[in-house]
Amino acid sequence: MTRSPSNDADPIVRCLRALVQHSPDLKEAAGLYEVLLPLLRDADLRVAPVLILPDQVHKKMATGMPLLHDVELEIDDKALQELMLLLVAALESTGENNRHQYCRIRQALEANRFNTSTLLPYVTANEKDAFRAATSSLELEPDLLWALMQNVLKPAWRTWCRQLTCLVDVTTQWNKGFCFVCGAGAILGELQENNLVKHLRCGQCGADWPFRRLQCLYCGNEDHHTLGFLHAEPEQEKMRVEVCEKCRGYLKTIVSFAPAPPEMLAVSDLATLHLDYIAQERGYGRPLFKDWQSTAAINR
Repeated sequence: MTRSPSNDADPIVRCLRALVQHSPDLKEAAGLYEVLLPLLRDADLRVAPVLILPDQVHKKMATGMPLLHDVELEIDDKALQELMLLLVAALESTGENNRHQYCRIRQALEANRFNTSTLLPYVTANEKDAFRAATSSLELEPDLLWALMQNVLKPAWRTWCRQLTCLVDVTTQWNKGFCFVCGAGAILGELQENNLVKHLRCGQCGADWPFRRLQCLYCGNEDHHTLGFLHAEPEQEKMRVEVCEKCRGYLKTIVSFAPAPPEMLAVSDLATLHLDYIAQERGYGRPLFKDWQSTAAINR
């Protein structure tokens, strides 16, 4: 992949290139992230503020319901389409294995064969089979198109997260393994501050909330006899996998001291990919949470 020297000062690029130095096998994935993540960080989808009253916030938090559940969300159709085209064109220029597929998606967008916003309901509802059916006539790679759609929405989720986070006190109001803003499952755990308080992080909107150290985020198990850790030497002081013998779920946890910016969570997830292999080789997985965001209606 040809890399632009002008990007050297970007913190995302620096971290990814340092990661490749340590783990050369991640070069291809890091190269794609180097293109994708800065664009998503800097994008503005011109979303409308969420209209939610304080008593609605309190009620949802008290009943364990994410704040964007059953809320109409407004997003700019033109901005979304432009970002999708920008991402596809940038990824096409990398010369990676999927370049031909990126080219076909770009050509379909430029020829107005489909509009990104028409596919939003399937993506926000996590209805992948319906998405495949809706895009079958396009003769495009459905999994690649699905992944692009998930990513192109991240700037919107992050904007809504910034707005809503200041309305709640997650230290006393939320103790769930899924995000209090959008309902997505936590991508990883962070041990923050000098006393290493455990926080969960949402990979979709970037939300950050504290969580009990000895509790499974999937099934709520608090029995220390059935909760454990896996790690790779000599990294046990910096990162590990928390596992639950009751539900066979796992969570990657890293020492961060300070919360990572939302755009850096994907980098942390990639840097700990070997921990996924360790956990999965031992039969642990990542159980699915209830899909709360399926009822968030996005208007264009």
